[in-house]
Amino acid sequence: MNQIILTTLFLLSCFLNGSATNDFKFSSEYLEYDVYWKFLNLGKIKVWTKVEGDSIYSKIHVQSNPYIFFVNVNYTFESKFHKENPYDGYLNVYEIKNEVPLKTSFVKEKSEIIIKQFDLRNGDIIAQKSITYLDVYYHGITAFYTARKLGGAGVIVYLPLLFATEEKLEKPPFVVKIEKVRFDFTEEREYIKNQTFNSEIRTIKFGGYAPFVSKELAGITGEFNGWLSDDWARVPIKATFNIFLGVVRLELSKWEKDGWEPPLKTN
Repeated sequence: MNQIILTTLFLLSCFLNGSATNDFKFSSEYLEYDVYWKFLNLGKIKVWTKVEGDSIYSKIHVQSNPYIFFVNVNYTFESKFHKENPYDGYLNVYEIKNEVPLKTSFVKEKSEIIIKQFDLRNGDIIAQKSITYLDVYYHGITAFYTARKLGGAGVIVYLPLLFATEEKLEKPPFVVKIEKVRFDFTEEREYIKNQTFNSEIRTIKFGGYAPFVSKELAGITGEFNGWLSDDWARVPIKATFNIFLGVVRLELSKWEKDGWEPPLKTN
């Protein structure tokens, strides 16, 4: 294991297990985001979170606007993981390809990540492969919650992130990799605007860089930025990232979360 991953895991063990000041609290919630390119609404992202003791169950649905012909995205992701150790959690991905409903599962078993793709019409396994990987890793869902826990910490970490993409010449026709994604958790606070609210919202900013290209998710790559509510919930309020069209932004549009209201500017 190289020095970058060692440093990352040391920092994560400190911050995620309470050795540093951290007022973030997990709670069940529903969050909904609109995705914009300039003034065009490209689609929605919906996030469900259910807290079950020390375990977190999460489901994320990403769907492009059906009236936009040049973007076609429709995926559901789900995972369950321990709130203090959010790595190596299983990941299921649901999609419809060529009118066939598919489920692809990613499960860590000892020194291997096992990937299986199922035809949901009959439950048959239609593709299977494995990769050897000795260290811990994160995926999109667990990275989402880790970013919320580390918001405002004033550290830079490199999260080893599970990355899969379709490659037609591969057998099965997809490749799976672990790529180190940089997250810069600054201590910067700022008020930002959001189309849903009449007032600015107090937030914590973070940034980062993804070295890969996610062709399935409209070509996400490169630099990204996020703004979390500056309170115990650390709800993502806004984010910007690069896709094949250019820079797009996510904005929180709906939420259901007991005891939480956005920290709005009061003067």
